[in-house]
Amino acid sequence: MTYRVVGKSHPRLESIKKSLGQAKYTDDYVLPNMVHGMILRSPYAHAKVKNIDKSYAEKVPGVLKILLPQDVPNKLFNCSGNPPSPLLFEDERILTDHPLYMGDRIAAVAAVTKEACKEALDKLIVEYEELNPIFDVREAIKEDAEPLHPEICGSNMIKKIEASQGDINKGFEESDFIFEDVFYTPTIQNVSMEPNGCICDYTIENKLNIISTSQTPFQERRILAKLLDMKENDIRIIKPIMGGGFGERQQLHNQHIGAILSKSIGRPVKIINTREEQMYASVVRHSAEIQLKIGVTKDGYIKAFKAKAYYNTGAYTTHGPTVVAASSRKTNYNIPHYLFEGYCVLTNSTPSGAVRGYGNPQMTFAREVMLDRIAKKLDMDPIEFKMKNHVKVGDKLPAATSPLLSCATEECLKGGEQIRKRIDEEELKNGVQDDPNIKEAWGVAFCCHTSGPSSKEGMSSSVILINDDGTVNLLIGSADIGQGSETVLSQIAAEGLGIDLKDITVTASDTQFTPYDTGTFASSQTYVAGNAIFLAAKDAREKIIKGLAKFYNTQEQYVAFEDGSFIIKLSNGCTKLTLKEAISKITFGGKGVIITGSSSYKAEEAPPPFAVCWAKAAVDIKTGSIHLKHIIEAVDVGKAINPELVEGQVQGGISMGVGYAMMEQIQIDKKTKKVLSSDLLHYGVPLALDMPEIHVYIADGHEPTGPFGAKSVGELSTVPVAAAIAIAISNATGEEINRIPITHSYYPKGFNI
Repeated sequence: MTYRVVGKSHPRLESIKKSLGQAKYTDDYVLPNMVHGMILRSPYAHAKVKNIDKSYAEKVPGVLKILLPQDVPNKLFNCSGNPPSPLLFEDERILTDHPLYMGDRIAAVAAVTKEACKEALDKLIVEYEELNPIFDVREAIKEDAEPLHPEICGSNMIKKIEASQGDINKGFEESDFIFEDVFYTPTIQNVSMEPNGCICDYTIENKLNIISTSQTPFQERRILAKLLDMKENDIRIIKPIMGGGFGERQQLHNQHIGAILSKSIGRPVKIINTREEQMYASVVRHSAEIQLKIGVTKDGYIKAFKAKAYYNTGAYTTHGPTVVAASSRKTNYNIPHYLFEGYCVLTNSTPSGAVRGYGNPQMTFAREVMLDRIAKKLDMDPIEFKMKNHVKVGDKLPAATSPLLSCATEECLKGGEQIRKRIDEEELKNGVQDDPNIKEAWGVAFCCHTSGPSSKEGMSSSVILINDDGTVNLLIGSADIGQGSETVLSQIAAEGLGIDLKDITVTASDTQFTPYDTGTFASSQTYVAGNAIFLAAKDAREKIIKGLAKFYNTQEQYVAFEDGSFIIKLSNGCTKLTLKEAISKITFGGKGVIITGSSSYKAEEAPPPFAVCWAKAAVDIKTGSIHLKHIIEAVDVGKAINPELVEGQVQGGISMGVGYAMMEQIQIDKKTKKVLSSDLLHYGVPLALDMPEIHVYIADGHEPTGPFGAKSVGELSTVPVAAAIAIAISNATGEEINRIPITHSYYPKGFNI
């Protein structure tokens, strides 16, 4: 189907402001009488605070307030920006005298300058009793291991998640071959360009206004209201333009401390993380140990799939149990007998939380590498083997409740294969690699994700205010975190109302004025928020149709919306009106109708987008040097609302996948028990020169439940990349790879990317 606005590449609405340096981020805001705040963080991964002497710190010129643990509400909370869930444990305090990881919050300072804040923190004398930390999940779950949160659980195995279908024992009995292996994935940082920050202003009217880097403003408002004994409608959270999110802003970070400081001194307080704080004291991706046992028939059908996965959730549970739960059901193969056992384990590591992919990159890496390995042992082509077992329309994902209504993986495969053949032909034309030490190979990985929270908690709402000149004010609670969602959502509204994109003004992510939204996570914007806007536009159209029927003194059945116009069938012919013309008649035509469209949407099901990823690697067998030459990613995202933005999302996702596969890892010194990779000098992220040539193919899919047939793309694009790279390197070297990042641990003579 052809649309006027949907399916067209439009520049992001905020592009000009960003390009001209006019975009305002949290740190750019300066409020009257504003001061600064900083947090004292524990230098130890596990300790008890015996005493804090603040007398010297209080004498620093410009210091206004010092908060110690006894000065803040002694309440347990969960910082996760997820909706309320029985899976989430309240185990964290605002400030603590029993730090459980390096970076835990001990005290906070407010002062007139950043320099005064830093000096005061340096002059706080803290007496610590250092305790023995546990970083390894296997050590943490031993019977004699001290539980980190005994008030919640008697062990560090804080939660077990199980998902199943069929009879796993029967499945293995029906299998001709059974394969087992273990895979490991690292802890990594989100590394957003903009560190976490907030400005908290507790007014004389006992209202709390917050400007914050937030992916979930409505959830954070709810948590803050409970922590601070406030009503939710007395808290206003505003999300300005944001420098990336990737999940790390899907929880409280410094807002509670900023709020308490602001109330204490009666002035606005700004707290902005340093890059070092961002690296070691904001949430990270769960490292995982994944044990797989897979049963197959001799003709290549998967009969049984059993996964036992241990996820390191760090010192506090945050998202841990929901990440494990999400990991349990994102498997894109038709498996009759399936069992997933996931364990959320507490350690003295940096708390793990939401990171792009939410439990899926770990499982996909393990599954795809192992299936590739199994195919070769069966003497089958890995692509043919995987497609033989891949889900199709009408099938159910393992442990899912509803059958698939869309799946364009076959088109993804065809489109990507055409690109791969063209690359190989061009390279052959330009000359064959003649260095005998250089081995080149492709690797291919498949995956799916979900559109909206797979826990079915995704909710969004939208209000469309139509002005008398036909322009539109679109109010959405959804937060744009740099992915261009406001542009995509505006396109959905414009298509639904038959107007140009320029006629829409967006107001988003302001809890005082915009309607409710669960938040920007789980790739939910296009599908969940998009559906809310799609339905709000429908509501507005129905009201306009009713108003036109009254104006023309006819029945509603003779008024329709077709091809972006309102058609009125009259006895003397048809009248065709634009939205502006229609609004003018029913507003000023004597009937006095004001048009407002509104709706909400709850994601009862989460239709998965699919992807196929190819990676071509060249490995110098002599030196161990690895050169990634090409990555192709073909995606089925349903109808691409804005193809250019989809391509941008895929490119960004591939970059994060390259880092995950090749270099990124939070490391802890075994002797000092300190985080080593606490800055970008010691934590490797891929630079422009490290990136391969990227090729994107967008399949022409359609999801019946999505707005104009759309699904999602944001997280999907990262998920298969590490597996494809690992398979490519394994194909080139003959070495089996069970662990990422792929560093010189595999190639002792050296590693370069």
